[in-house]
Amino acid sequence: MDFNKILSLLKGQDIVTPNVAPPAPAPAPGPAAATSVEAPALSSGLDLSNISQSVIDQVRNEYLTKKKSEDKLKNATTITPEVLVRIGKMVQETDLVKVLKKCKERQDNKEKELYSHRESIKARYSKQKESILAKQLIGVKSNNPNELQMVEREMNQELHGLDLQIIKDMDKEVTYLQQEFVKLNVPLFKVTKDPNDIKLQQKVLFMLQDMI
Repeated sequence: MDFNKILSLLKGQDIVTPNVAPPAPAPAPGPAAATSVEAPALSSGLDLSNISQSVIDQVRNEYLTKKKSEDKLKNATTITPEVLVRIGKMVQETDLVKVLKKCKERQDNKEKELYSHRESIKARYSKQKESILAKQLIGVKSNNPNELQMVEREMNQELHGLDLQIIKDMDKEVTYLQQEFVKLNVPLFKVTKDPNDIKLQQKVLFMLQDMI
C-alpha cells in the first residue's frame, strides 16, 4: 500500500491533532526592557497513536500478501500464470525489453567477431594449401611429402581451439544476460549453468524476442 492510500484510510479515522496556543502579545518596548527572541512553535502533525487497529491490520496484511507473492515469484521453478503476469507487467513498467535488446546486440557483435576470426583462419590455411598444390602441379618437390596433410591438420587444430574459445565467450554472454535480468528481479532468472534452469530461461527469452 502506498502513502497516498494510507492517507485515504486515515481520513475516516478519529485523528486528534494537538492544539497550539496563540503566542502571547509582545510587551510594549521600554527603556529598561531586555530584548528577547521567542522560539518558533513546532508545526502540528498527525497523532498516529489514534489509528484504529483495523487500519493497521489491513496495511500489515497487504504488505505480507505482497511479500509472499514476491517470494513465490522469486523462487518459481516453472512458467506459471503468475510468472507470465509478472513478466507482462515488467515489459510495461521496467526496462526489461531495453535490457534484452542490449544483451542481444552484445551477443550478435561477439558472434560476428568470432565468425570473422574463424573465417580468417580458414582463408590463411587455404592459401597455404593452394601454394602447395601449385608447386606440385609444376613439379616442384617438397621436402615433406605429407605437407598438405600437415597443413590440414594444423588448420583443424587451430579451428578446434577457436571453437572452444567461442563456447567460453558465449557462456560469458549468457552469464551477463542472467546478471542483468537478476538486477530487474525477472522470475526464473538467476546466474546458473544448470541445463534445466537455462532451458526455462530460454523459453522466457523466446516469448520476449518478438518485442525487440
